[in-house]
Amino acid sequence: MLIAPLGSGSAGNSYFFESDDTRILIDAGFGPRETEKRLNALERSLEDVRAVLITHEHYDHIRGAAAIARKFAIPIYLSAGTLGASRLERSKLPVVVFENNTSFRIGELLIHARKTVHDAADPSCFVVEAIDGTRAGLASDLGCVDEPVLRHLSNCDALLFESNHDLDMLRMGTYPWGLKRRIMSRYGHLSNDDSMAALLKMIGAESKSICLIHLSEKNNHESIVRAMADAVVATTGAQLDLLIASQREPMPMIEVARRFRPPRTSSRPRIPAPAQMSLF
Repeated sequence: MLIAPLGSGSAGNSYFFESDDTRILIDAGFGPRETEKRLNALERSLEDVRAVLITHEHYDHIRGAAAIARKFAIPIYLSAGTLGASRLERSKLPVVVFENNTSFRIGELLIHARKTVHDAADPSCFVVEAIDGTRAGLASDLGCVDEPVLRHLSNCDALLFESNHDLDMLRMGTYPWGLKRRIMSRYGHLSNDDSMAALLKMIGAESKSICLIHLSEKNNHESIVRAMADAVVATTGAQLDLLIASQREPMPMIEVARRFRPPRTSSRPRIPAPAQMSLF
């Protein structure tokens, strides 16, 4: 499996996943032109993308979804609550609705969706599973990491995980107090401390790559996150690549392979497809 954060932060979020002949985006926080530009830097194109999955309806995650869907005829996959809270023109877009806490297929990929805790209508995190069993998890915009999410994301081969803010920088920063309180709340964003505590529980023998995402440009710094994450990895003794996503440019492709392959079976279990609401 190949993964690439195209950009991550409050100005826009989008992540590319590829396995075999299936290519998807998770979140569409950039418009078609910027998304295509970032994909082209990786020798990829929106014309080859099979689907766009949306974690939740906030602007920095969904801004470009409608325009991308219209221009490239790419279906948008999102939960019913996210669709209801969004401004997507449902009658004019290819929309596919899934239920959180279920699994569904997109091409060769099996998608496992889990409801998260955030100040959004019906937010999701995902584990993307390839045919060979390789699993990559993505969770952003987490007010807290509850036990179901912790179990859902544990022991992935690769994990893209939020580490949004340094508590001292946020408290001493220029944000209005109401915004600070929202960010620090159970329904806001993960602090570095909470992110590291969760990573310590989720890193396992399968872990090969950890990428920290959605760093605040005003209330965090890469050097702080890297030092804290290095300490966590050293504590676990895991041998893995530690990466930090950028807001301004795409990261090089992360190649992920299953450390421990499951035994072969004659066929994969049948997973029902989510409901397709409307097409052009």
